[in-house]
Amino acid sequence: MKIVFALVLLLVAAGGITLVVLAIRKYSARKLFEREREASFVAEMLRAKPAQRAAPAAAPEAGGKAPAQPDDSLAVAAGSIRDALAAGRGADAAKAFIAVLAERTKLSLEPPAWEGLGRALLAQGSYLEAAWALHAGAAFAGDLVAAQKRLVEVAARAGDAGQPQHALKLYGTLLAKYPQSQYADFARANMKSEERKLSKGPAGG
Repeated sequence: MKIVFALVLLLVAAGGITLVVLAIRKYSARKLFEREREASFVAEMLRAKPAQRAAPAAAPEAGGKAPAQPDDSLAVAAGSIRDALAAGRGADAAKAFIAVLAERTKLSLEPPAWEGLGRALLAQGSYLEAAWALHAGAAFAGDLVAAQKRLVEVAARAGDAGQPQHALKLYGTLLAKYPQSQYADFARANMKSEERKLSKGPAGG
């Protein structure tokens, strides 16, 4: 009888371990999916704004080096951004990012670099681009609450700067992506305010 009881306990324990392993695998797969989705979704909010493009590179002279391949260009841009941020040259970091804006989802930067880049873009009034970078930094760091806060922060800054269309875009992105966000009510209230600004048109108009 004791042997049977011991076997039952072993089977129960084995089953429990299996469930734990399956749960861990499921959680890991879900986190991976979320990270991949976070890397691309914010690009949606830039579609309403014509993407800025860097001037096309001049054709190489005879015997000169061929243009860098896309992956090389992204690696160079990432290095330039890191170097510029480390040297306190935020404007240069922003310029390097704008040059590869169309391929921003392929750009590989660490969360602190995304944060610094976002602050540099925000200082220049590039609100949508700043929101993209700041959100990416928080999302890649696994802090989705901070990612939401970044969208709200930049949206508010855009509204204060007289850019209601950008503020509305960012608030809308927050609500579409995070409908249960703790900032949802704040976003909805501010959207009404920004919509009133748009309906009035430019000051003095």
